[in-house]
Amino acid sequence: MSQSLRSQEKLSPTANKCLLILEVSNPDDSPFSNKLVQFVDEKREIFQSKTNEKGFLKILLPIGNKYYTKCNSLINERTIAIRNVGYSTFSTSRYTHRFTEFALKYLNFQNQPVKGEKIFTILSSGDTLNNQTNQYGEVKIYIPIKDTFEVKTKYNLIKRFEIPDKGYESLKLEYQYRGQSSIEYELEEEQNKLAEIKYKRDKLTRDSIKRYEDSVATTQPTTVIFFASDRDFKHLGEISVFDGSKKGELLGTVNSVWSCHSGPPVKDAEVIFKKMKGVYTYYAKSAQGYVWEGTYNINGGGWKRIILEISKGKKELP
Repeated sequence: MSQSLRSQEKLSPTANKCLLILEVSNPDDSPFSNKLVQFVDEKREIFQSKTNEKGFLKILLPIGNKYYTKCNSLINERTIAIRNVGYSTFSTSRYTHRFTEFALKYLNFQNQPVKGEKIFTILSSGDTLNNQTNQYGEVKIYIPIKDTFEVKTKYNLIKRFEIPDKGYESLKLEYQYRGQSSIEYELEEEQNKLAEIKYKRDKLTRDSIKRYEDSVATTQPTTVIFFASDRDFKHLGEISVFDGSKKGELLGTVNSVWSCHSGPPVKDAEVIFKKMKGVYTYYAKSAQGYVWEGTYNINGGGWKRIILEISKGKKELP
């Protein structure tokens, strides 16, 4: 049963039908204009009528029944009860569907409103509502009651909400969020990328300089200093230092013991010589028969200090 706006003006209640005058609004209180509204009773019988520009409609409905409404894909399951009284007229209003008016205020970490931030509301059905904050960082989102939903920005989850259904036709929920705006996030990311590019470029330069310096250093001899060290000044007598093994060239003798690992000043060094880049071995033996053996790397240029730890000397077997 469908009725045009013109025919609605001529409707009058009867003994078994009530004249319903209904104002239908969207959640933002704008009129549900020039659209079809269906009334479904307990037997799933459907009656329908069309709203005018202001969202009003008139329809004759059998008395003694209850009806819920459908506005396109939207359903308002709160019933309209038509009393079992003949020749009656009933005027009321309702929304296209029951909803929560979710008001979000978005501030950045400087406590300033975030303007033009895209807000994505993901419903439990999987549908996504897209909105945007105004100049005051505010946005209103209309969400069906009895729904769980998540509110997100492009990069962050704001919060997950659960709305209990207590029979209300509409609810109001306000939430204030403080966080980094998407523009600030993207600017920070861009700055991080530029910093990373600069770091890589500078590292290439540093590495190139180091490779050059290393290549130059390999052509230069390194000054090598041997010295003995012991915290308690334990002395094992004169220590002879040989190049390679005990059959190698005698590089010199160590008589002094130092309590530190920095060793003697160059002017006081007893065993001092120069080596080019390479890997070398040494053999050292004290007057009391203790020996030290080891290897050392020379990269070229600078100084190389080699410690003969008194406590690590081993008694040579006869």
